[in-house]
Amino acid sequence: MTRLDTFKALTREIGGIRKPLLVLALFKLWNLVCGLIPLFLYSLLVKQVLVDKHLNELWPVLAGYLAVFLLTTIGIAVSQRFSNQLILKYDLRLKHKLLNKLLRLDHEVYSTYSMGDVKSRIEQDAAVAGKFFMTHILDYSYAVVYAGALAIILLCYDWKIALLSFVFVPVSLYTVNFLGERTRKAGEELWKLQNQYESFLHSNLQNWKDIKTNNLEEAQLAELNGHYKKIRPVWFRNQLYLHLGISYSFFTKNFITQLFIYFIGGIFVIQGYSQVGVLLVFISFYGQFFGFIERISNSLMNYKNDSVNISKVIGLLHAEADKRPYKRISGMDIDVQNLQFRYEGNDSFALEGISFSVSRGEHLAITGQSGSGKSTLAKLLTGQRKPQGGKVSIGGIDLAEVNGESVSGKVSIVVQEPVLFNMTIRENLLLAKAGATEAELIACCRRASIYEWIESLEHQLDTRIGEKGVKLSGGQKQRLSIARVLLQDRDIIIFDESTSALDHGNESDIITELQSLSSGKTMISIAHRLSTIQGCDKVMVLQAGRVVAYDTHTNLFTRNEAYDMLFQSQYVYMNQAN
Repeated sequence: MTRLDTFKALTREIGGIRKPLLVLALFKLWNLVCGLIPLFLYSLLVKQVLVDKHLNELWPVLAGYLAVFLLTTIGIAVSQRFSNQLILKYDLRLKHKLLNKLLRLDHEVYSTYSMGDVKSRIEQDAAVAGKFFMTHILDYSYAVVYAGALAIILLCYDWKIALLSFVFVPVSLYTVNFLGERTRKAGEELWKLQNQYESFLHSNLQNWKDIKTNNLEEAQLAELNGHYKKIRPVWFRNQLYLHLGISYSFFTKNFITQLFIYFIGGIFVIQGYSQVGVLLVFISFYGQFFGFIERISNSLMNYKNDSVNISKVIGLLHAEADKRPYKRISGMDIDVQNLQFRYEGNDSFALEGISFSVSRGEHLAITGQSGSGKSTLAKLLTGQRKPQGGKVSIGGIDLAEVNGESVSGKVSIVVQEPVLFNMTIRENLLLAKAGATEAELIACCRRASIYEWIESLEHQLDTRIGEKGVKLSGGQKQRLSIARVLLQDRDIIIFDESTSALDHGNESDIITELQSLSSGKTMISIAHRLSTIQGCDKVMVLQAGRVVAYDTHTNLFTRNEAYDMLFQSQYVYMNQAN
């Protein structure tokens, strides 16, 4: 991708960049003029003062150098201020755009990104992209224009030496471009390996308690070393190509070309084709010229290296968002017809021929052995997945035809492992309803049987709970998650093993609360516990992705083999308790 293509891609959806760039380009032009003037002053110094011995010309030269120094300093200071503002503003806008894009992606598209992938694109890759305009547009263009202006001046001073010296320019640029392409390929491979490492690291930090509990430290350290072994040679190869290109351009400028100019220039002076004064000025100009050729070469190398990161940002920035329209779902009835779903890469269906309906005020229990398809069904009911066959409708609207916002405005789900953030209890609750009052927060916590515990805390609702609620027990996490859903007050609520970590007393209180809700809402409970299922209006039993029983608990209890097999041990426990 060329610089122009990259520029268009990075500014297509983010405005406010072109005007600041134009202002900075004018300052670059200012600096260019200020940079050329000293060369002419040097020419005047050599010819008029040193060769022709006109000492009265010395003072204007010195005054000119002083004026240029002051103007250059002003230009650099002001342009630096503008460039910092540009980078900061664009970085914030870009990260906001990337996060917004991620939130609007279709669930299935989002699932193709790993955690390390997303983290890298928003943090490291976005930072590289944010510097693109200054580094790879303005600085590069400045170097090209400056080198072009100096080339014209060199031709005017001594076109014969200039043409001979220019032969090193294409050779240098071609060699650097070749090494740059190798750098890019190694960088692409390195990016993938580093993302795998980031995902591994994130997983370890998130599951630290489980790793300690199960004594998995040695296994995780062995896997960590495996990541290092993969990354190390690729990183070395990437850096080798990068520094070879930079070192080559430096060597070409400071050794080969300068020796060539001294040798050819000396011969020309001896043979009378040039003069000493002209040669001295030419060497000074040529040093500046090849300095900018070196900058161009380095820019080519760095752009090839940075293009890996920038392409990842552009890929996410232009990822196709969920284009399905928003529709307000007014009804509360759920209707599932001949549902079929298969995960990518699997030959068999995870769900096949599923049909059922739940009306407003009804509470359906879905049960079955692990792997029977319960959680997959929950994902389809909340629009997180699209079925390959059949349909899921809410209020007569097919969920496959509306976007995620349409569904989330109607349906809440409480999962077995709640999504909690490293914020206070209050802040986690307010995610469900930003304008909730203190009384509303307390009321929903009481209904979820967690407020008595919150009251015992030093900072109560303002207690920070740690990453993923690490400072809470499993039951406390689930009750807090239930409180958040109660505060959200959606018309349809799905509980996916949401009371599995609760003791019998707390579960009983919450079940009683849920039963009081069911008169005005549509509710589905996915559960293994018989105590959770008994109070539901209907029970659906899944087995290997199919419905094997669908009736009331009373009609299924001790009369359906598939249903009884799930709860035999619980029957014994209940009989002993009674």
